[in-house]
This record gives sequence, C-alpha cells and structure tokens, in this order.
Amino acid sequence: MRWRRGVTTAVVTLILLFVVRTVLYYSSDNGELQTVTIDMTQPFFAVYFGSPDATTLLPEFHQGIGTIEERLTILLEGPRLDGLAPVVPEDTQLLGFSLVDDVLYLNFSHHLVTNHPGGSSGELITVYGIVNTVIGARGVMRVQILVDGRQVPTLVGHLDLSEPLEKDYELLGGSQI
Repeated sequence: MRWRRGVTTAVVTLILLFVVRTVLYYSSDNGELQTVTIDMTQPFFAVYFGSPDATTLLPEFHQGIGTIEERLTILLEGPRLDGLAPVVPEDTQLLGFSLVDDVLYLNFSHHLVTNHPGGSSGELITVYGIVNTVIGARGVMRVQILVDGRQVPTLVGHLDLSEPLEKDYELLGGSQI
C-alpha cells in the first residue's frame, strides 16, 4: 500500500511540474536546440516570424497578457531566437492603431512598402506575420493594414489589402517546439 502511494505521489508531482512550467525547444539554423521556458500558470502569447526559407510562419512565445502594444513592439523588434526571420521590413514604424468593433486598423510608415524585398511569398509572410500576431489580442478578429494613414490595395502587388484580413492558418508551419 505504501509503495502505491509513493508511486502515485511521484506521478502526480511530475504531472504538476509539467503543467506549471513547460520547456520548449526550438531548433536553430545550425541544428542546435534553443531552450525557451514558458510558465504555464501565467499568460503567454505567440508572435509570428518567418521560417529561414521564408515559406511559413513560426511562433515565438512570450510571457505576458499579449496586448496589442506588446505584440506589435515585439514584432517590430524582430525575433530573439536564431532560425526565425523578421517579417517587417527594416525601418518600418507603427504610426498608430485603433480598434473599431472587431477590426484593428494598423497604420505603418511607408517603409512597409518601400523597404519590402518583394515577391509573393515575402508579401504573404509580412502581411500574415502581422495579422496572425495581433489576432488573439483582446477584441481583435480582423486586421486592416494602412500605410501613412491610407488604405493600400497591396504591399508589393500580390495580396489584396482592400478589406480587413482574418488569421491565415495555412501559413503556420509545424512548430519547432
């Protein structure tokens, strides 16, 4: 009887340790694993960056509530993990944002267009890196991207930005966790 109680206690302890704190592993470009620890008892959120080959979006997890401001600040700063690529072109600034009903209007500087490297997959990764990151913040269901305060038909000619966008699950790559 004592033996069973000891085994049960050990199993419950291991389960609680797993629930309280989860260790995530990311694979870097050189094949080494990077460790990221997320405390599962506290809120956390994902910010999406590009895969090394720029074909999918991969999550980088951060501890916190994940307000619109937090998500956009991290997205504009770029990834902290090796093996993830920034999705927003260099020098791009967030000029402002507003949430109207369930649509988040994001106003970026002209650098979002003028410094964009181009290409259809590059445009998809940029747009949905932004969209997928902010959807999930409180109240945000769709995103409208503006440049210098104006609606743009597209960033570089491949993706229609005339209407608010929803999260795109097809671009999400297999998690490296």
